[in-house]
Amino acid sequence: MGGALSYCLVTSLSAARDDSDPIRVLQLTGVSVGGSAEHMMLLSRHLDHTQFDVHIALWSGGPLDPELSRSGVPVHFLDDRTRTMTASAKAFSGGRLRFFTGFIRLLILMRRERFHIVHTHTSVAGILGRLAAVLARVPVRIHMLHSIASNNHGGRVRSAVFRWIERGVDHATTHYVAGSDAIARKFVEAGLTTPSRVTRIYYSFDLDRRAAEAASGVHAMRELLGAQAENDVLVALVGRLEEQKGIEYLLDATAALTDRCPQMRVAIVGEGSLRPSLQRRVEQLGLDDQVTFTGWLSSIGTVMAATDIMAIPSRWEAFGIVNLEAMAAETPVVGFAVEGIPEVVEDGVTGLLVTPGDTAAFADALARLAENSVLRAQLGLAGRRRLETEFMPDRMVTQHAELLVALAGEVER
Repeated sequence: MGGALSYCLVTSLSAARDDSDPIRVLQLTGVSVGGSAEHMMLLSRHLDHTQFDVHIALWSGGPLDPELSRSGVPVHFLDDRTRTMTASAKAFSGGRLRFFTGFIRLLILMRRERFHIVHTHTSVAGILGRLAAVLARVPVRIHMLHSIASNNHGGRVRSAVFRWIERGVDHATTHYVAGSDAIARKFVEAGLTTPSRVTRIYYSFDLDRRAAEAASGVHAMRELLGAQAENDVLVALVGRLEEQKGIEYLLDATAALTDRCPQMRVAIVGEGSLRPSLQRRVEQLGLDDQVTFTGWLSSIGTVMAATDIMAIPSRWEAFGIVNLEAMAAETPVVGFAVEGIPEVVEDGVTGLLVTPGDTAAFADALARLAENSVLRAQLGLAGRRRLETEFMPDRMVTQHAELLVALAGEVER
């Protein structure tokens, strides 16, 4: 990473580690939804299990729960597993009783299993997990900076509260991992930690699984996503239907292109609290024939292979694993140049990035690609090459393994 800040870890202490038994690692998240859960699952499955004894803990109700249960990694649910995804997500974001009971179960789990490292993901789970780890005397406590809870997107009061909490929990944190230079820099510049305590490791994703999904069913998937005619240009947005994802920008851009790009169809793949309001917006804009809501789909690799353009109008995004999934399918990206996205998508080379919040520029970028299949193919191929150079799973897992070994070497186990 360039610039004045260097996010690296000195690994000279790793030689002191006792190699006679595996390092016991607990990966903790909130619910199994979104890129953070995908990342945690990939990392847990692919760390060398002769070197690491990996467990997963989370609250139930997310769409990846069945896949986690089949992963071969021990999974510990911190609740009764009776909620739907939507109810679970709401309860996790605001249920005090669920927080308390989950925290107690987590504390019992940590004491029973005697983990050497707790590696937390997402803001609320990260706070609860690190506090429980301190009480359970877990020697190493790592937090993954998928996002920053004290950013300005939740209002001043909420941001101030989380900033106070994050500064307090910093004392319970051994080290941080950031998925992009942008999120690492933002966390440090907010005064929440020091540069030497943050290591940047880029995300990856399960390339083999997505490739297997993309091998068949593309024609049927295009029809499911709303592309009925052969010359339809399919634009997809894959993600949680929440404020962060900026889905209304895509809808407004689509409305602006009704005459210019009548062949363009838009698929919204995902679920979330904003779905009813977004569907009403589609009706108000007269886009019922152009926009399709699918809910969560299990075969994202097929979605990517069926899509001509991936839209990512996020208001904030530490990295965006969906960028990598699109690149694997040679699907160009149109997005806002926010936070870590420019580190993944190279503007004019693997996709088109525009000024955040500029709906007109976003619409123009979509139209450029919708009207030019040669440009789409050119950008898509460049994206695949960039993926293979910078963001392969083996590289991500190896960097995490080196970090875990180094941190474990700093304590007596």
